[in-house]
Amino acid sequence: MSHLDQQAQYQIVIEGSIDHSLADWCGPLTLAGGTSADGSSVTILSRIRADQAGLVGVIRYLHGLGIVLLSVERCLSPSAVTGEQAAVQSKTDSRDK
Repeated sequence: MSHLDQQAQYQIVIEGSIDHSLADWCGPLTLAGGTSADGSSVTILSRIRADQAGLVGVIRYLHGLGIVLLSVERCLSPSAVTGEQAAVQSKTDSRDK
């Protein structure tokens, strides 16, 4: 189970593009451009490491700039997999062989 004060890795997809200097405010992250299903331009901010309060701060900052959020997703890193999830993954991997 996650706790509010534990850091996790997140990915945020926004409409349009963002200046790299604005992204620096959010801490170390990776920016990538892309296209949505309807052909509009999107930017993917990934590898954001934050606890829940930090994530809310990033979202508020982007909102304050008038940036439209399309999605916010918590990403599971291999080091964040719990024992139960590892067991399920192990069973799935063994079935695939």
